[in-house]
Amino acid sequence: MNYIGLKCPVCGKAFTAEDDIVVCPECGAPYHRSCYVREGKCIYTDRHGNFTWKAPQPKPSDEESKDIKRCPRCGAPNSKDALFCAHCGLPFSENAQQQNTSFPGQGSEPGQAAWRRPSGPNIPPQGGNMPPNYGYPGQQGPFHFPMDPLGGVDPNEPIGGIPAGDVAKYVQENTQYYIPAFANQSHFRRNRFNFSAFFFQGIWMLFRKLYKVGAFITALQGAMLFAYLFLMKYFIMPLYENLYSLAGITQNNYSSSITAEQKSALLKAIQALPAWQQWVAALPPLFFIANIVLMIVCGLIGNKIYFKHCLSEVQRIHSEKSSPAEFAVHLQREGGINTSLAVGLIFCLIMIYFFALSF
Repeated sequence: MNYIGLKCPVCGKAFTAEDDIVVCPECGAPYHRSCYVREGKCIYTDRHGNFTWKAPQPKPSDEESKDIKRCPRCGAPNSKDALFCAHCGLPFSENAQQQNTSFPGQGSEPGQAAWRRPSGPNIPPQGGNMPPNYGYPGQQGPFHFPMDPLGGVDPNEPIGGIPAGDVAKYVQENTQYYIPAFANQSHFRRNRFNFSAFFFQGIWMLFRKLYKVGAFITALQGAMLFAYLFLMKYFIMPLYENLYSLAGITQNNYSSSITAEQKSALLKAIQALPAWQQWVAALPPLFFIANIVLMIVCGLIGNKIYFKHCLSEVQRIHSEKSSPAEFAVHLQREGGINTSLAVGLIFCLIMIYFFALSF
């Protein structure tokens, strides 16, 4: 957040670009570092827990108010003809507003990390009296600002050569997570593990309109699931039933303890199998390991490929659309998420599961 021009609540002087500004990690109130050190604590300490500092908004005249559109998510003033919020990138269409008015801590994606109080060696514990100094190097204020949809990143800050505000207009959903993550990748080559990509892999990618890689991962998942269920039903289960029969293990033993003699007989029966049948017997754990590896890879590369995708799409739209109005319209139309496709694919995977069981 840009604090220049706002007033320090201790000395009442406006902040300038040369000032050393610190921010309370509890309520977000900004101070001159010298003022904070002199006070020894945030002056709003007694109100922490149910108080969040907000920048004072100048009251426009009646004539000015007619030309101003307030963002329903962050409260920033915008032109009445604006299609997006100039600060957080929220689209001003009615349907988009209903989907995008969530604040940090109310992430729209399952498994996604919500805003948390920062921690680290330079950050005092809750209620401490040391001046806060956190975020990535060179940034004034917190990396995650509690009520800032851009997670503390200035909308004019370049991310990969593109203003963060334009990237946010393309991302649209959960910008408080993705914009700081993209800023970290762009400035410091630091990647953040994406738990939505970890748990949902190809479905998350298609949800985020990463259609090519998402279609490949989803097709791979579907093929693995179908192959696993098919092999289990027609090869693996009959093979195990035969091995159990050779070892003298009955159905009653499946749920009870197996004796040492039966385990030894089962091991000998497996060793006596041809090599290809031994591989078939080892397929269930191999499928499990392959699925875990795929989940980890998707979690590791999720933010990286989404960042590259957002940059390339914003650059493409900017090169194709000459007017700012067309640029804004196509950012809204081509960005965001595709919920219907993600839900449809979940349904398809469920159908594959039941089809393979009944085949």
